[in-house]
Amino acid sequence: MMQFQRKFLLRDTLLLGISLAVLTLAAFTSSFGGRWYSIAANMTVAGLSLLNLAMLVYELSDVRRRIPLLIFQGSYNLLLLGRVYTTWLQNYGRRLDILEADGYDSLYWSLQILAISLFVVYLAYRAAGFLFRKRELSVAVEGAKKIWDHPLIPVIRQLSRWVLYISSLASFFSLGNTILFVLRNGYLTSFTETAGVPSIISRFALFFTPAFAVFLATLPSAKQMRLPMCVYGVYLLASVFTGRRNTIVTSLLMLVVYFVLRDNLLPKEKRILTKRVVLLACVVGLGGVYLLQMVAYLRSGILGTGDSFFGTIISFIDSQGASFRVVVKTIDYMEFFDPQTTYRFLLFPLELFVTNNSIGQTVFHTEPIISLQTAEFAESTNSYSHVLTYLVDPARYLRGEGFGTSYVAEGYAAFGIVGVIALSVMIGVAFRWFSSMLGRSWPVIALGLIAIKSFVYLPRNYALGWITDVFNVTYLCFLLGLYLAAQLLYTLGTHLRRGTEPPEVKA
Repeated sequence: MMQFQRKFLLRDTLLLGISLAVLTLAAFTSSFGGRWYSIAANMTVAGLSLLNLAMLVYELSDVRRRIPLLIFQGSYNLLLLGRVYTTWLQNYGRRLDILEADGYDSLYWSLQILAISLFVVYLAYRAAGFLFRKRELSVAVEGAKKIWDHPLIPVIRQLSRWVLYISSLASFFSLGNTILFVLRNGYLTSFTETAGVPSIISRFALFFTPAFAVFLATLPSAKQMRLPMCVYGVYLLASVFTGRRNTIVTSLLMLVVYFVLRDNLLPKEKRILTKRVVLLACVVGLGGVYLLQMVAYLRSGILGTGDSFFGTIISFIDSQGASFRVVVKTIDYMEFFDPQTTYRFLLFPLELFVTNNSIGQTVFHTEPIISLQTAEFAESTNSYSHVLTYLVDPARYLRGEGFGTSYVAEGYAAFGIVGVIALSVMIGVAFRWFSSMLGRSWPVIALGLIAIKSFVYLPRNYALGWITDVFNVTYLCFLLGLYLAAQLLYTLGTHLRRGTEPPEVKA
C-alpha cells in the first residue's frame, strides 16, 4: 500500500496537492468555453510542471531504487511535452501554429490528457508497492544472491558472450547495408523503400540483442564486460549513421537503469556511482545530446545553423517533443475514426508479429506486412502512425515524413480516456517491477532489460509493441537453447571432474 511518512508530508501533500488543485481548476475553467480554453491550457502547463516537481522530489529521495521511474518521467516530458515547454518559453504567441492545434480547445484537452496519464503512471507506481515490497526488501538485504550463487551462471555468461561476438558480424553487416542505403538514397527514402539484406543474415542478427541482455543478466565483473561493451558501443555509435537516433538513446537509458540498480546491490563503501561520477555523466550526456542534434541537422541538410551550444540543446528538446502533435491531431480528427474498429490500432503490433512470423505464415498462410509509406498501405493498415499521418497530410506521408504514434494517442483513439488510464496503470506497475528486477533469475532479468528499451520509448511507440519486442519467439527459443546447452556442458564438466583420479600425494 501507499505509505505517507511524516517526514515526507510536505512532499506528498503540498507539491502533489497543489498540482492536482491547479489541474482541477483548469478543468473547471475550461467549462466556460471560448477564450477560457486558452487560460485553462496555461493552467494545465503550470499543473504539469508542479506534478513533475512532486515526482522528482519523490524519486530523488531514493534515486538508486526509483531510477526506472525517473528515466520514464524524463522520456515522457521530452517526447510528449518538450515542444510544449519550448513553445511556452520562446513562442507563446504562436503556440497554436507551432503545436499544430486547430484551436485552444484541442490544445487544452491534449494537455489535460497528458497530465492525467502522467499522474496515473505515478499513482500506479506507488500503489503497486504492495505487489513488490517483499522482493524489494530481499534485494536490499541479499542483493542478487540468486544470480551470483547459481552454478550455471559462468557457463551461461561464456556462451552468451560468444553468441554476442558471432551474431555481431551479422548485425554489423545489416547495419552497414542500411547505412549505405541511407547515404545513397537519403534518410526519408528509407521509409518508402527497403534495403535488401539476405534472410539468413537478418535472422542471425536477431540473436545480438538477447545475447547482450543475457550477458548483462549474469552480472559479469568489470573485467568481463570490457570487450562485450566495446562491441555493443560500436554498434550503437554506428546506428547513428542510419539517421535514426532512438536505438542509441533507448539502449543507453537501459544501461543507465541497469548500472544504477546494480550499483545499489553493493555496500555503500564499494559503490562506483558517486556524486562526482554522476555529475561527469551528466556533462557527457549534454555533449551527446548536442551531437545527436547535429545528426538531425545533417540528415535534414541544414547543418551549420549557427546555434550556440545551449541553443542546439533547446532545438533537440523541441524536435523530440514533436510527438505532442500525435495527441493533438488525435483530438482534432477523432470524428473521422470508426469507434467500432479503433481497438485494432492497439492490436497492430500483435497482428504484425503473427503475420511476419514464419510460424504464423505457415499456419495461417499470411503474407508478411512491409510497412512502406504508400497510399495503398495507409488505406489498408491498422498501424496508427501510418493512418493518422496519411489522414492529416497525405502529401507529407508519401514523402516519407510521419507523425509517429504514442500510447496516449492510441489509448484515447481506441477507448477514450479509459484507454489512456488503463495503459498508464500498466506502465506504472511495469516500472515498479523494474525497480526490483535484479533480484530475479537471469532469464527474467534479460527479458526485463529488453523490455526497458521498449517501455521508455512508449511515449513515441505502439502501446503494446513491447509485447512482441520482449516475448519474441526467437528470443524465447534462444533463452531455452542457451539454458539447455549450459546444462549439458555443466553436466559433462561435472562428470569429467568426478571421473578424474586424484593426483598422488608424496610425503
